[in-house]
Amino acid sequence: MLAPAAGRVPEMDDENWADVMKSGTKSTGGSNRKPARVQPKIALFPWDDVQYFLELVRKNTLLKAARRLGVSHTTVLRRIANLERQVDHKLFERTQKGFILTETGWRLLAHAEAMARAADGIASVGHAGNDLSGSVRIAVVEGFAAQVLTPALPSFREEHPDVAIEIVTAMQIANLTKREADISIGLMRPTGPRLVARRIARCDVHLYASQKYIDRHGELLRIDDIDRHVFVDYVEDMIEIPTLKWLRDTTGQRKVVFRSTSPLSQLRAVVAGVGIGMFPDYIVRGEASVKPILPKVVKAEREIWLAIHEDLRNVPRMAAVFNFIKGICQTDPSFRR
Repeated sequence: MLAPAAGRVPEMDDENWADVMKSGTKSTGGSNRKPARVQPKIALFPWDDVQYFLELVRKNTLLKAARRLGVSHTTVLRRIANLERQVDHKLFERTQKGFILTETGWRLLAHAEAMARAADGIASVGHAGNDLSGSVRIAVVEGFAAQVLTPALPSFREEHPDVAIEIVTAMQIANLTKREADISIGLMRPTGPRLVARRIARCDVHLYASQKYIDRHGELLRIDDIDRHVFVDYVEDMIEIPTLKWLRDTTGQRKVVFRSTSPLSQLRAVVAGVGIGMFPDYIVRGEASVKPILPKVVKAEREIWLAIHEDLRNVPRMAAVFNFIKGICQTDPSFRR
């Protein structure tokens, strides 16, 4: 058999090729080369676990975080445990009030929020021009949600049919920094780092009673007449928004015979003749069975504040909702600038 010519690679059958591939070397006609260096695998950081960490910080309990993420509470625990192994530190202390961040947890939180902001930026890349889609969660006081925002949504839907609106009503101010909501509408200016807050309107708050109540208990003609009447109000120890304490702030301590955390339930009680209630004018509009009581003497004024985290301000669907809400208050006769 002739030797191969200089510089030529000898021919090999399938069996020889298989041996070469297994060994990681090339046959060069008798010369032996060192095997190619195997590159080490990249240790991938579990990015997804950071989302579970953030949600547990925001919701404070396993069940709420799991519900928000659409998983079981054991999945949340497992993800947190995995992240703690990665950073080699404990991130939470479990207490009766929920999960509290450790010192390491607080340090991680700043980086996790930066990751969340970057993720929001990535998500917005695909929404160029007028292509708006996705959900927007709005935290708002119940009366405004029911009487002002929700009735106006059909016009928004016509313009932006692919944007889904989520409304959250609560007795406390939403923490936008913890992403409890994307946008908030409230009766006082929210506080927190890197928030964009705008006072979009003012509204008047008056006493109201039904004709049924007045027929039974008598007309109120002067301020002293208040002392012989009964009232409807909020559940005091559940009010975490000080500006909702308008009845006490305006008229002092009164005999309250019905309390509710819901202003709409309070209004229904007033309509039924249970007592006198105090409401922003926008809540009672269209309710023909109630009338203002001493409107020039007993009244309060509240501001309407709209807020969003600055990282979300330029996300197209967020900006569209933010501007839509501003427009509602500018055209609604129940509000003043």
